[in-house]
Amino acid sequence: MLRTRDLVGLRTVGGVWDSRKDVKVTQPFGTRLRPAKRIGPARFAPLILALVAAISASCASSRPDDAPTVPLSSSVRAQIELRAISASFAQANRKDRLELEGRLVAFEQRFAKDPLLPVADVMLAWIALDRGNVERARLLSTRALARTKGRGTTADHATIIEGAALRRTGKAAAALGKLLPLRGKLIDPHARALLNEELTTSAVLAKQHGQAIDFMLDWLNESAVDNRVEIREKLAHLASSIPTDELLPVLEKRRAAHPEPAHEELAVQTTLVARLAESTLSTRDQDVALRLLDTSSALLGARADAIAALARGGGGEARVEAPTVGFMLPVRTPETRKRGADIARGIAHGLGLPGSDARLATRGDLGRIEGIEDALKGLVADGAAIIITGVDRQEASLAATFAARESVPVILLHPPAPSTPASSFVFVLGEEPERIRKTLVAALSTHLPAPSKRRPTAPHVAPRQIVWVGDKGTVDMGLAESFECQRLPPSWRGIAGIVAYGSCVADVLLAVSGTSIQTAVGLDLDGVSLPKRTLAATAGDYPIDPRAITNPALASWMRQHAQAPSIWAGLGRDAAVLAWSAVQVLPARGTKDPEEVKARHRKAAETLAVAEADLWTTEARGFGGQRKLARQVGVREVR
Repeated sequence: MLRTRDLVGLRTVGGVWDSRKDVKVTQPFGTRLRPAKRIGPARFAPLILALVAAISASCASSRPDDAPTVPLSSSVRAQIELRAISASFAQANRKDRLELEGRLVAFEQRFAKDPLLPVADVMLAWIALDRGNVERARLLSTRALARTKGRGTTADHATIIEGAALRRTGKAAAALGKLLPLRGKLIDPHARALLNEELTTSAVLAKQHGQAIDFMLDWLNESAVDNRVEIREKLAHLASSIPTDELLPVLEKRRAAHPEPAHEELAVQTTLVARLAESTLSTRDQDVALRLLDTSSALLGARADAIAALARGGGGEARVEAPTVGFMLPVRTPETRKRGADIARGIAHGLGLPGSDARLATRGDLGRIEGIEDALKGLVADGAAIIITGVDRQEASLAATFAARESVPVILLHPPAPSTPASSFVFVLGEEPERIRKTLVAALSTHLPAPSKRRPTAPHVAPRQIVWVGDKGTVDMGLAESFECQRLPPSWRGIAGIVAYGSCVADVLLAVSGTSIQTAVGLDLDGVSLPKRTLAATAGDYPIDPRAITNPALASWMRQHAQAPSIWAGLGRDAAVLAWSAVQVLPARGTKDPEEVKARHRKAAETLAVAEADLWTTEARGFGGQRKLARQVGVREVR
């Protein structure tokens, strides 16, 4: 039984009733209400607050086990005024919504204790979001949730505003968690549109790209037909922010599930294919071209011939296109794939892509060592004047040999083997892991406590032993013991200090947490936040603290990415800015003439040797006429 103070017995999904007398109602909510007593005069006609658009009058609740709640106003004037405002709000565009703010503020001042205030709060919160005032939006939505006790349609809308505010403050994952329970539960089309847009954007920023595509499809399916052209344009823009190496698996999964897409699924797949095809033609990535032809040839449209030509192309004849930098993408192992993805992001940032005149050509090694030279030849055929490569010693050694033989300048992000012949076309930008190891071991030795005379150690373990833990290929056997990341020791007994590098850092820090073992870590931190007292290698701006960035270029990175750049992203960025300085001096028109190609490669190498720029991974500004980048490697204690 529902007892209300002010009630008019008319059918409504959610609204406000008015009467001068108490009325008892026994009918279920949402049916025609027949009062037990005679209703007052005709002037007390039904007053229904139709909360359309941003303020839906639906009974949907974010918690399905709760009964719907309806705000019952004690003031007929409040009902009439807010109904008029909400009707205007429903039809308004962004500019018109902003002009309603004054009326809503005045309403809340006049009816400061009215139960309809949460509805006004939500509209004001929406306006605050439009103005970019995120804190005010969060304050108003939090107040609306408190006043509605988190139940009902108004609470659902307040939750959307909270999620949108979280996303706008860089907390995409938290926004996704806040919004996801509302998916498919809203009736009002304007609220659904806002929810779907926020879900999609939050998923992209949280790198949940598969989910993002699903939300895009919801957005299209649940929108009005006359809005779908605009939404497809927004989807294309959002898809362009997804890295191609992450977008391709998403597309292939959707193609497998929907091989003959129709309606909005077709629109989504076509958008993804267009984004991938455009990127592939720009980077000259033969591997992606082959996969696109294999899975999505029917959706390529006008780009089909160009993708097919790229897929068929092999090494071809050498040429040089002035604004072209090449990158050999390694996919041989999970570790090289991860490094390659970070480097690619750094290169794109360094070249100012998209938006600059630079052109980036990429070729993959097709998952095998033998594919490295084929990829390098392909990049030369694609017109790369300088090639960035070398994520480990083996790859760097092969690339250095190729560069010396073919007279093509390469920038190596890892030093090659010492036995590799020297060449004026080989530039080593990466740091030798052995140098970092020795620096860390020396620093760690001075930080270890004196061995306890009361605690005996195993006879084969030195009481102040330092061990080295690194990725395969960087493990040094010069210390008493060394371990690969995949084979950590079952016990750290007798070990006083650990030097960790690369993908091992997180596992090592977790393993020794709560112990007295002193740890020292290299430059490759894999995104790990370091605990206090950890010794960390330093070089240039590394390790980077996102809370204390003063470098404008790094600040620009943080505006575009959720995390600070890894050391591999930094190396890719530094290589790109130096390479771009060198290729800009070449003639604007490309050439295939063999002698001219050699002359331009030589000119690019000479210019690269003296190119200068503000770099992240070193205090030096360039190679300074040498072939090895100078770098001061130090150690600091995290405090």
